[in-house]
Amino acid sequence: MVSKFRSAVLVSMGVALGLAAGATKAASADPGMIPVGSAAELRAALGAAKPGDTIRLAPGNYDGSFVATAKGTAEAPITLMGPLAAVLSNGSGYGLHLDGAEHWKLTGFSVSNAKKGIVLDRSQHVVIDNVEVSQIAEEAVHFRTSSSDNLIQESRIHHIGLVKPQYGEAIYFGSAKSNWDQYGENGGPDRSDRNQALNNKLGPNVAAEHIDIKEGTEGGLVRGNTFDGQGIAGENSADSWLDAKGNGYLVEGNTGTFGGDGALVDGYQTHTVVDGFGCGNQFRANNADLGGAEGYAIKVTNQRECRSAPNVVYRDNEVRNAGKGLTNIDVTY
Repeated sequence: MVSKFRSAVLVSMGVALGLAAGATKAASADPGMIPVGSAAELRAALGAAKPGDTIRLAPGNYDGSFVATAKGTAEAPITLMGPLAAVLSNGSGYGLHLDGAEHWKLTGFSVSNAKKGIVLDRSQHVVIDNVEVSQIAEEAVHFRTSSSDNLIQESRIHHIGLVKPQYGEAIYFGSAKSNWDQYGENGGPDRSDRNQALNNKLGPNVAAEHIDIKEGTEGGLVRGNTFDGQGIAGENSADSWLDAKGNGYLVEGNTGTFGGDGALVDGYQTHTVVDGFGCGNQFRANNADLGGAEGYAIKVTNQRECRSAPNVVYRDNEVRNAGKGLTNIDVTY
């Protein structure tokens, strides 16, 4: 009787283990989860991506050209994720290029040792979250060619512009007028609108502006970011944490510091490069320590050009160690 009971128990355990193993195998074979461990596998996964897919990077170095063109949906975005130890690099091009992509989530991995970091062209509703971008020859993250309604948040960007400091921006919205023929709409502005930068840590050793808001763009949000101005190079008039040349941006709750090693003059600047742009921007509750730099926390250079939609500096901005104080215009209470 004991022998029969033991046999029954062993059979039951075998069935249970078999079911568990089957469940594990089924989970690992989830068609929406795509593990990759090499550059070739990553290129293949990006090329075959479809709504709802999650491409999971294993730790390691991924060197080469990586392009995402697939379109996810609001209900089923496409995710590219990995630990920071998963590093994308491309010494002759972009670390990661989204071209015509929609509804992607990029999270957790690193981009390093590339000509440019992450570049979006014609891409919408992309969330870049908790990535690290460093050791980049030119700009780190560029929203370009009518890439609108995107977000970068909780990310770290440093050591940018190592080869061409005049192009070494950390975050770049839109395109300069000189590049509209290539990246604008029918030769007009590059309408990369309503993009957001939230709670990012930018610097040190960002050679150009930490955030460059280009002429022709509108309606974005810059909130809760930390700017470390150490190492700003001053080339191509890059002498502030942020340049606002677009319209209708809210710049709020950011903290900027400067230790004196670099070419920082002002914390934030507004400019009109193209008639009708550089206006209607609001600066609220920012904290600026200019470390003895000669200029203003917020310098508005173009209020005459913005009579119909003036830039606004609120009284709740705070400034320390600025040669000329808070701002050159009347503050708003």
